[in-house]
Amino acid sequence: MAAGADGVECDLQKSADGRYVIIHDPSTWVVSGVRGEVAGMSLADLQRLDLGGGERIPTLEELLSWLPAGAYLDLELKDDTITEFDCGPIADMLDARIDRARLMVSSFDSGLLLPFRRRGFTVGYLVGEETIARGAGDFAAMLLRLRPQYLNLPIQVGQALGARRAAFLYRFFRVCGFSLLFWTVNTLEDAAAVKGWARIIVTDEVELLAAGR
Repeated sequence: MAAGADGVECDLQKSADGRYVIIHDPSTWVVSGVRGEVAGMSLADLQRLDLGGGERIPTLEELLSWLPAGAYLDLELKDDTITEFDCGPIADMLDARIDRARLMVSSFDSGLLLPFRRRGFTVGYLVGEETIARGAGDFAAMLLRLRPQYLNLPIQVGQALGARRAAFLYRFFRVCGFSLLFWTVNTLEDAAAVKGWARIIVTDEVELLAAGR
């Protein structure tokens, strides 16, 4: 945030004792060097892990309490541990602590997004390799059922299609009424390629992109 970001994007998993924690992988290995599964560990066990520099795995409540006023949150639900039964409690927690105008709930799993969409949350459907593998028909049917406000696209889509075909695809999505988020936009060239199309950019290189505005 100090580097100039408008908000944060992070990932949500569930511990063995039903607590919602901010961690990307279903395993603790990447962040701590300790082998363990988030779904098999209690919150106390997870927070005893040394992430370096005094950091520990935070809960969703801690994240929401820390988030500065006016900051935007894109919360990705990971279907490794999150199920549809968790959507109600998560929605209630979010409603109690953050303005919906500053929030997006996203996932690769449309089933996790449907309960939020029905309750009027802004949702972003993450498009990945599995989405493409299912084919255009299944993708279109899912979009009609879910009606997400955002399509969250990896920057690699444009790289794979080339500038002209990518522009046609982005224009088509925009005409259909979807706003576009692009993720892993980590170079100035990537940012320039989606300028004019992106409503939101997710990057690991906040300072670089902020300086290049």
